[in-house]
Amino acid sequence: MSDLIIRGGNLIDGTGSPARPADVRITGGIVAEVGPGLARDGEAELDAGGCYVTPGFIDSHTHLDPSMFWDRGCDPMPQHGVTTALIGNCSLSLAPAKPESLDELIDVFCYIEDMPVADFESGIPWSWGSWRQYRDAMNEGGIALNMASLIGHSMLRIYVMGDDAWTREATAEEISAMAAEMADAMAAGCYGFSTSFFDLDRRSRPVPSRLACDAELAALADALAAAGHGLVEFIPNLTGDDPHGDIRRMAEIFGPRGVTSIWNGLLHTDLNPTRSEEFMALTQGIRDEGCDMWPIASPRTVDFNVSWEQTMVFMMLPKGWNQIMGATGEARREMLADPGWRDIARAEWDETEKSLFPIHRPDYVRFTSVTRPDNEHWLGRSLADLTAARGGHPSDVFADWILENDLAPGVVAMGVSNSDTDGVAEMISDDRCLISASDAGAHVQMMCAAGDTTLLLTRHVRDRGDLELEHAVYEITGRQAEIMGFNDRGRLLPGYAGDVAVFDLDELSWDADGFVSDLPSGAPRLRRPAGGYRATAVNGVLTQVDGSLTGANPGSVLDANTPAP
Repeated sequence: MSDLIIRGGNLIDGTGSPARPADVRITGGIVAEVGPGLARDGEAELDAGGCYVTPGFIDSHTHLDPSMFWDRGCDPMPQHGVTTALIGNCSLSLAPAKPESLDELIDVFCYIEDMPVADFESGIPWSWGSWRQYRDAMNEGGIALNMASLIGHSMLRIYVMGDDAWTREATAEEISAMAAEMADAMAAGCYGFSTSFFDLDRRSRPVPSRLACDAELAALADALAAAGHGLVEFIPNLTGDDPHGDIRRMAEIFGPRGVTSIWNGLLHTDLNPTRSEEFMALTQGIRDEGCDMWPIASPRTVDFNVSWEQTMVFMMLPKGWNQIMGATGEARREMLADPGWRDIARAEWDETEKSLFPIHRPDYVRFTSVTRPDNEHWLGRSLADLTAARGGHPSDVFADWILENDLAPGVVAMGVSNSDTDGVAEMISDDRCLISASDAGAHVQMMCAAGDTTLLLTRHVRDRGDLELEHAVYEITGRQAEIMGFNDRGRLLPGYAGDVAVFDLDELSWDADGFVSDLPSGAPRLRRPAGGYRATAVNGVLTQVDGSLTGANPGSVLDANTPAP
């Protein structure tokens, strides 16, 4: 049933307007009526007494693409009020795809997003070729969230160019083929494409999207402009000699075509506290010039649990430490002990200015588990402590530590960014950026990225007062929808979709993640507990109540061609 009446709550409608007492009637999955004292007319009824009733939250940077096939409930996203997710980010998607390229597609996706390869191979049907066919496969069996999908540029290049996607620019004919697939996807409801100027694969090769020339990017942007809608998500390389270069390049391509874009990588760092202001000012200047471009930011502190199965955390150390992740078993042990490798690793450690793994802040590297009792007194202490006690170079001390713990110590890179709460609050309170960069679904053995919505409402609204509640709700509902083209989402007004979150602000909690072993392969993932929401509904159907999934999967792949009510 998609008929529901929510009664007795305080409505925050997603426009930024003040909360007001009002009931909400949803008929056929659409908000039919909003106002006080609505009479029940045969619908299912939800008592929202003492609660706020808001539009369901929108998460515009996720990697739920693979996991939704083996977890249609998208746990724990509904338990944090999320009803719509954007997938296909960072130049990575599951479509378009050809059978002969699947191994390559799986490997690069799993490496960059830290997911077990076995789950991609066993948990995804791979029954499609085009994005249009992929859309139909996603809709089979329903989903607990609405999914808005982008095409990953790297996957589009592999689809058209095969192995050559990794080594050269595309020909005019190949660009035309990519643009044709993009145009067909846009006609079928795709939201656009994503591209990356930053990522490397397991072998330290630039991902295929990084080899695209301006003509290729322009042809894809033209497909979006011709469709009359569309969004581009991109990852600029902010670590190179020209950290502004990719952002300006995209503005020059997208601006004349009227294409909206968002870029991920805005964060606060203690090492450069003015960094976020610099990039927000840069992007505001681009908007002032007529290009609709927005940086996106997460409120969450970035902590990485280092997975020794695979991880991208060493990708900016390609000659030394990233080589460790390409080796296994005895080969890894021999490499860690090899004096030649150690010379290379030490030199690269010292020469590298910027790295995901905090090589210049060994105090951020914490030990969380050991394999031998005589090392237990180091639990909770840091690589800086270990280096001070033992002497020598941190790279060598770290290599010795891994060997001492049978190649599998528990290591967490703490507070890689966003560790200063005041700095984060200043950044996300600034209307020059969007609060939406969770990365939910990715790095499942390094962190649980789900729950940014709850962190925002607890820490930054309730506890610190950095944002008013109505404004915070607008940021993760109506504002996201306005900018990204979720035309019938993000507001609880007649004619809009019946996506709803119901909560008592005092009952919300953002708790630490913990491991559960529920992936198809039996491998573990980090999962955040439920956030304390009374209920979440998608298209008028309750997907979770009091922290437990209902088993209903009323969501679907959203059609970007849907007009506003």
